[in-house]
Amino acid sequence: MNITKQQKINIGNNSKFVGGDDNSQNHYYPIKQTKLSLLFDKLREQFENGVEIESVSDDLQRYTAPRDIIGLEEKLKAGNRFHLYEDASWLKQEFVKKMTLYQFYEPAQEIYSYLLGIICEKFRNIIYPLIRDNVSEKEVSETLSKEIIDPIVKLIREEGYNDIMGLSSTEIEGMIYYLTGICHLKWRL
Repeated sequence: MNITKQQKINIGNNSKFVGGDDNSQNHYYPIKQTKLSLLFDKLREQFENGVEIESVSDDLQRYTAPRDIIGLEEKLKAGNRFHLYEDASWLKQEFVKKMTLYQFYEPAQEIYSYLLGIICEKFRNIIYPLIRDNVSEKEVSETLSKEIIDPIVKLIREEGYNDIMGLSSTEIEGMIYYLTGICHLKWRL
């Protein structure tokens, strides 16, 4: 039986140890610039330089203006989901705190408008039909996570590499309850 004895060998600076032909190649690809990544870059720059605006954009006002005065608690009661109220209220407040911190930075307003718009569209076209079809709350919750929260978190991870706001699933879910509280999303027929 042959026994191979290995000793400490210094290969050198970034040298490769190859057992055969070395046909490796290095490929360098630039980071893809997207609308969202550019907005996060612009936000970081404006935040670091204290460049604020004094008004809220029309696009963001579309999602922050209440459509009626019922509120989150009554909306969840009407949709037989009052048991979610304590968590929903906390999630909503976590989003509101973050939105308030960045509300006077134009790129942040654009980011929030973009994400709130995605949530409204997906809720209206995916979640609300499930509620209308009287599917189980478990299925609605799973679909909400799979079709709205997870894809937005993935989008932020992929395109928001420079996300100084630190948006997470907490804020994304908070956006859903924020929109519910100001009557942009309905949980009942």
